Amino acid sequence: MKGLNDLRSCCFGAIAAALLLGGTAPALAQQAMPNDDLDAIIDTANDPEAALRLAREQSDSDDLIGAAATLERALLARPGAATTRLRLYYVATLCRLDDRTRAQIELAKVDAARIDDGDWAIAVQACGAIDRPTATAAAASALVGQIAIGFAYDTDALGALSVAFDFPGITGVSDDDFSFIAAGRIDGRVALGQSYLYGGIAGQTKNALGNSLLDYQIGSVRAGYGRQGNRVGFSFGGVVEHARLQGAPFVTEYGGQAEATLATGRTGRFALRGEGVHQGYTGSFPFFSRDGTRYDLALDYSATTRNQAHWVIGAAFEDKSADTAYLGYRGARLYSAFRQPIGHAGSYATVSSTIRFVDFRDAPFVTDRRETRFFTRAALGLPVFGNGFGLEAGVSHTRRDYNASSFLRDYDSFGFDLQLVWNFGQ
Repeated sequence: MKGLNDLRSCCFGAIAAALLLGGTAPALAQQAMPNDDLDAIIDTANDPEAALRLAREQSDSDDLIGAAATLERALLARPGAATTRLRLYYVATLCRLDDRTRAQIELAKVDAARIDDGDWAIAVQACGAIDRPTATAAAASALVGQIAIGFAYDTDALGALSVAFDFPGITGVSDDDFSFIAAGRIDGRVALGQSYLYGGIAGQTKNALGNSLLDYQIGSVRAGYGRQGNRVGFSFGGVVEHARLQGAPFVTEYGGQAEATLATGRTGRFALRGEGVHQGYTGSFPFFSRDGTRYDLALDYSATTRNQAHWVIGAAFEDKSADTAYLGYRGARLYSAFRQPIGHAGSYATVSSTIRFVDFRDAPFVTDRRETRFFTRAALGLPVFGNGFGLEAGVSHTRRDYNASSFLRDYDSFGFDLQLVWNFGQ
């Protein structure tokens, strides 16, 4: 059987918020507006970058009132998608119109950690001596969560949680199966000036509907302290996880975790995460015990593009010790993910992939064991019902390759899933 780290499956995609309605343009002329101009207004109200381009063209033509109206429509129509540079240009336009009171109000809404120096220079040129916002306070208190339920199909569900020997003349056994799947998480934080306290719970289950015995549950709880500065942040705390396999307790982990972050450029962020836990397995024996410690260190970089696509790429190192030495291992993994909004109603496409190499410790009279694991999942999501509900359909591929001297059979399976997802809180 594989450990707790092998039970974790792909993350459930998030569903974007519903589109808000924009304001109505004032009647600035007696004649009818050309169709091209109407189309431009409709397009830019739903596209922050298009709104910014149009507003700059209007400003260059000395139409400051038109530029302000264009920016305001975009901010009203999609406040959640508005970029920092769009709001800063709105501040600069208000200053050029000598509406400094409103400019100060809008400046207070700017995400200080994502201000580009070039965009700030434009605002200073228009407004004169103004104080640059600083992100000296932690994020406000918040409670957010996600619940997902659905069904999955695996072409080889039987081998998902077990390994099989590969000897000449012995035919491997595989079995496809449908499963019920569900997952949920709730994360909260309480602001304490520049610092915050955080906590979260999470759980997931996969229950076979046939005879494949693909059945497991994982639950975790974490809590700790964090602090967020202008560009640098950190947090640390404790974590407990428990997993059940085929209806029986499997492993419990408890220990600590820490994270340090550094904001770079317009939307980029480096994150360094570490975790160290003690593991206690059910069913350990004096000469066969997986009990021990596990350490994990990961570094990744994430960013958001100008069209609101989000991506992340990272690498990690892991080390596990065990009372029975050859049950411990060292490993490394590479991982990446990409999420692209589709249209303006909240639909999206996402893809994620992980490559993980594990080298079990050598021991006398024990065959050397190395394995490489691959996992890729792609999904499409669209909003349904409103109020944070969405439907997500995904396809995945899982593979494990073993070295020949281990005498273990490689594993290969395709999967399909359909989930109803609910995102709540803010």
